Amino acid sequence: MESSCKVNTIRCKWANYINYTYIISKAGTRECLIVDPAWEIKKIISYLSLNNLTLRAILLTHSHYDHTNLVGALVNAFDTEVYISGIEAKQYRYKCKNLHYAENLELLPLSFFKVRAFLTPGHTLGSMCYLISNHLFTGDTLFYEGCGICDTSEAASNMYDSLQFLKDTISEDTIIYPGHCYGVYPGEPFGSIVKDNIYFHINDRQKFIDFRLNVAKKNLFDFK
Repeated sequence: MESSCKVNTIRCKWANYINYTYIISKAGTRECLIVDPAWEIKKIISYLSLNNLTLRAILLTHSHYDHTNLVGALVNAFDTEVYISGIEAKQYRYKCKNLHYAENLELLPLSFFKVRAFLTPGHTLGSMCYLISNHLFTGDTLFYEGCGICDTSEAASNMYDSLQFLKDTISEDTIIYPGHCYGVYPGEPFGSIVKDNIYFHINDRQKFIDFRLNVAKKNLFDFK
């Protein structure tokens, strides 16, 4: 990431859900953006207030409620801009104020940060990852321990392509920030994930699809 930038990881919980929300700030300014704001708004507001930060943009990796449930409250409080994949918003009818559609490979028009959007379908049809220098925010596309749930063969096939794309595109020293973890804390380098994550070692599409759809489904929400 740009040397003047800082990522603050916020662990947010509701019932059986544990999500990771990320606030990215830039030294020398009060500008910041947030990725997938979820559940505990007091933690987010407290961090912004204590650090005298102004929220300028919300980046959404996908439209599932556990990644978007604080968007409305934050937009009302800060009148901030919101970015999500156009495919995602149209497919799942996601709407909010100040919403902008991000396209694959687009450099988002944020003057205070350079944010590259990557379309990575699989978990949802319009899932996106966001790259800020050498930090990648992956939502439910990629975890250290695996990848997001895929409900159909088509979705699993899309996930295969998305992970292959990331493997071919993202440098090994890129730091990965997922939406959930199952034991490994966010902030691991991509090279370690490629080495340890079984989904990067299945290079046959049909075998990948079969494995993703048939892997044991118990403890799907056993987040850490």
